[in-house]
Amino acid sequence: MVRLDISGMPTLEVNRNLRELVQQNDEITVENPHSVHNFATALKGKAKITVEGSAGFYTGGFMQGPTVIIKGNTGLYTGDNMGSGEIIVEMNTGSNCAPSMAGGTILIKGHSGSRTGWGMKGGNLIVCGNVGMWSGKMTLGGRMIVLGSVGNGIGESMYDGVIHVRDPQAGEKLGGNVMLVDMDAKEKKAVAALFEKYGIAADPGDF
Repeated sequence: MVRLDISGMPTLEVNRNLRELVQQNDEITVENPHSVHNFATALKGKAKITVEGSAGFYTGGFMQGPTVIIKGNTGLYTGDNMGSGEIIVEMNTGSNCAPSMAGGTILIKGHSGSRTGWGMKGGNLIVCGNVGMWSGKMTLGGRMIVLGSVGNGIGESMYDGVIHVRDPQAGEKLGGNVMLVDMDAKEKKAVAALFEKYGIAADPGDF
């Protein structure tokens, strides 16, 4: 494992160093992130990157392959157009998390803001807390799972994909052109597998 201290480092240099380290190391720890914006943007590889703190806007945007673990919060547009890999946020994210996400998994252990999952195309987005208004709007594919409460307009104008909710008031907060239906056995199996993989103590039968 190697350590990268990015205190005071320009974003272009941060990502340049990350690209080099990912090709040479399996595990990387990033110190003193100070909520740097555009962290791990367009990063490719298979390394595990642990960030000892919070990251800013566009964390993991256009990422392909790595696992990025954020020990704090992230700002707006986390996982923007992410293609594959994992982003695990130990705390909360700002609004517009996972816009146009195409693949991989984003796990948020806290809450996420409004418009979470807007225009998702694929992959898995798991929020262990609450999501704000218009989350899941205009999704084209993929799977969103919300363990907490959902904001108004959930799933507005979805084209495809699925949002699994257990908020008992979800039916009163639906966006236009969506409806609540029971999960089928295949969906429950897929959700159970994700919960087991990420150590989430929840019953798919409650969604």
